[in-house]
Amino acid sequence: MNHRERTLASLRHQEPDRIPIDLGGTGDSTIAAMAYQTLRKELGLPPSTTRVLDVYQHTALLDEDLRQVLGVDVVPVFDEPVEWRNGTLADGSPAEFPAKFLPELEPDGSQVVRDAAGNVVLKMPKDGHYFDPIYSPLANATSIADIDEYLDQIEDYDTPAHLDKSYEEMAQKAKELRETTDYLLVGFFGGHVLQAGQSLRGWEAFLMDLVTNKKFAHALMEKLTEAHLRRFQRYASTVGQFVDVIHFEEDLGMQDRPLMRPSLYREMVKPYHKELFAYAKSHCDAYILLHTDGAVAPFIPDFIEMGVDAVNPVQVSAAGMDTKLLKREFGRDITFWGAGCDSQAILPYGTPQEVADEVKRRIDDLAPGGGFVFSPIHNVQTGVPPENIVAMFRTAREYGVYHR
Repeated sequence: MNHRERTLASLRHQEPDRIPIDLGGTGDSTIAAMAYQTLRKELGLPPSTTRVLDVYQHTALLDEDLRQVLGVDVVPVFDEPVEWRNGTLADGSPAEFPAKFLPELEPDGSQVVRDAAGNVVLKMPKDGHYFDPIYSPLANATSIADIDEYLDQIEDYDTPAHLDKSYEEMAQKAKELRETTDYLLVGFFGGHVLQAGQSLRGWEAFLMDLVTNKKFAHALMEKLTEAHLRRFQRYASTVGQFVDVIHFEEDLGMQDRPLMRPSLYREMVKPYHKELFAYAKSHCDAYILLHTDGAVAPFIPDFIEMGVDAVNPVQVSAAGMDTKLLKREFGRDITFWGAGCDSQAILPYGTPQEVADEVKRRIDDLAPGGGFVFSPIHNVQTGVPPENIVAMFRTAREYGVYHR
């Protein structure tokens, strides 16, 4: 089977020749930029130019030679910049960044990004690895009417200015990939609703709004959803024609529990997810992949009901995310995309043999009957031993063969 056939078979809950493998197919299943060249060296590949597309998480775009060595089946179609610029990573190594992403160095050694009004919207502390969003434009909003003053920020939430290629240009790239490769293509859309509300309003403030200021919360999520639907209409007629999977994002889980009670989710947030996913299904012939970290098992029945086809990253170290139980309860109805190896304890701190044993355990739990795409649990971080990364993918490729 080729890459696309293999992954589509698994998404249809059929057993292909082997488990499909993803690294770099989404912005939540890739590798940190500072770990990328170390991995290439471990694999015996020559140095390459590290391109950092996701400037918030500082992750790398994969090169084709690495995909081939690891047996990767998935390629992304991301929002992209028109131009790139030279820069350096936190360890001093060279890299390329979107040309319009221009952080400023502060006296304390941190880096900041300002918006057109001069507000500091992103900050990376000295010796940090990531840019954190620190500005919430609606923090001082007091009424529903105030929301209308921030329609530009709502409209552009998932489309940062430094990623300035048009959908038509991205569609051309997706078309070429589809015609010249047999990879499964994943198109990134985003479609944040809850997370966008938290970022725009303030992370804690918006959670409080969901309980104490419900009309305001509904009004903001309604505006966000309307913006996503308008954008998806353009996306579906361009990029959406050529991709097999469309990647949406949200964050509904913490380490030890869901972010909110399932009843509150169903009352306040689910109606907007349901509308968005239904619109996507009716306008595009592609599978829906939803990324949401943490302890999200209580929401999986809702995901299935709304037409979500696959969930990522299946954070096995979070409460209630036992892969054997998840497969038994939901494996007929949803694909698990992730769960490759415990990324909090075993992948960074275990031995290669411990990594291999963990990978085999997850494959045994999730592979039967298809419905499993193997990938790291979120992004492989800086400092993870490259021999452990190699052990993870080698084991997945060799052990993940069906009908051994």
